[in-house]
Amino acid sequence: MMQDKTKKLTTTAVMTALVFVVTLLIYIPVPAVKGAYFNIGDVIIYCLSFILGGPYAVFAAAVGSALADLTLGSVIYIPATLLIKGCMALIVGVVTLKSMSFGRYLLACVIAGLVMAFGYCTYEFFVIGGWAAAAATFIPNMIQAGCGVAIAAALYHPMRSLRSRFALRPKLSC
Repeated sequence: MMQDKTKKLTTTAVMTALVFVVTLLIYIPVPAVKGAYFNIGDVIIYCLSFILGGPYAVFAAAVGSALADLTLGSVIYIPATLLIKGCMALIVGVVTLKSMSFGRYLLACVIAGLVMAFGYCTYEFFVIGGWAAAAATFIPNMIQAGCGVAIAAALYHPMRSLRSRFALRPKLSC
């Protein structure tokens, strides 16, 4: 029991660091809005949520992404990032809880990507600067969502294998 909890906690810590590093690895600032940037960290969020599920994935996604915002000087986005990236992980984890099928995984990633794009659009509208800020970042966020889903889809088979091997998700009796 303690060994299982230790395994989950250490895996969560590594995944949090991985979200952080991959978000920083390729980031492209969106010049129209200070602090906004394009990145591929969502790929890791989709994959870790499929493997880990539950609160561990939510923590890793939210905290890893928020730390990237802090590091890149996008402090104004931290509250939105904590909520949006956590919701993305929760969506993928919940939608794929009972099924490891490719279709279910793809659907979960698409929904999570849309939540990201519309979540930041809403935040930018109300907090950053109205329609101008929301419009300036919506297309880059949709491109980021599409790229993230495409790469995560290509990684489905290795992720399915890892999910089975790690056995960190709750067992379901059918």
